[in-house]
Amino acid sequence: MSLRLEPVVEGPEDAPVLFFLQGWPDDASLWDRQVALLSRRYRCVRTTMPNFDGQRTARWGYGTDEIVAALAALLEEVSPSRPVTLILHDWGCFWGYILHQQHPHLVTRVAGLDIAPHVEPSPLAMCGIIAYQWWLIAAFAIDGGLGDAMTRSLAGRMGAPMPVSRITSWMNYPYRNAWADLFSGRAKARAADYWPTVPLLFAYGKKKPFPFHSRKWIEHVEEAGGTVVGLDCDHWVPRDPAFDPILEEWLASTASRD
Repeated sequence: MSLRLEPVVEGPEDAPVLFFLQGWPDDASLWDRQVALLSRRYRCVRTTMPNFDGQRTARWGYGTDEIVAALAALLEEVSPSRPVTLILHDWGCFWGYILHQQHPHLVTRVAGLDIAPHVEPSPLAMCGIIAYQWWLIAAFAIDGGLGDAMTRSLAGRMGAPMPVSRITSWMNYPYRNAWADLFSGRAKARAADYWPTVPLLFAYGKKKPFPFHSRKWIEHVEEAGGTVVGLDCDHWVPRDPAFDPILEEWLASTASRD
């Protein structure tokens, strides 16, 4: 059976659709403040990914292609007659960028938070990325109490807002997928041609060990007429109240694409 994602929908039926998608280790509640702010004027749609709701629903998770296909089906379900605005964070960016690349007719604007489709880490940053991601892959493979403890300890050190009791090793499957895609060459093929020209917003936190974006991506967004903002926060940009007026202003300034 193919993966089906359950939408959580708030806002007027005939309003432009904003689709919010988060990553590790969050669920759809990450966007509570933004949805409360925007749902009077927009139809706000969210979903929680498998294994990210505190429930162990699929031991080995789902592959990247399965997730992207399920996201495309969800957008066609909630907005069959017009494209939507993507508002993405963390793995939501990873999946959302691929979704836009493969199904451009479904998307009219893209807001990516803290993760860009093009990253150029320094050697030191690459060591850090490899270390924490393979720690989570190991926790995923080990499973059980030890796997959960490994996952929760890293989430705590990273300042993840999700309650520890709802974090399990089963939610680490995106890291396995990303490295499998990298080793197979699929990751490079997906990202190489993704330089979108729809209205873009890229907001990132400056208070973290290393960036997840490249100078080329920043230049592309600016040259395409998009908005780039660095905030005095950590990786969890949606948790920073300073992000909300930035998002509102960007949505208003690009409203002609609704």
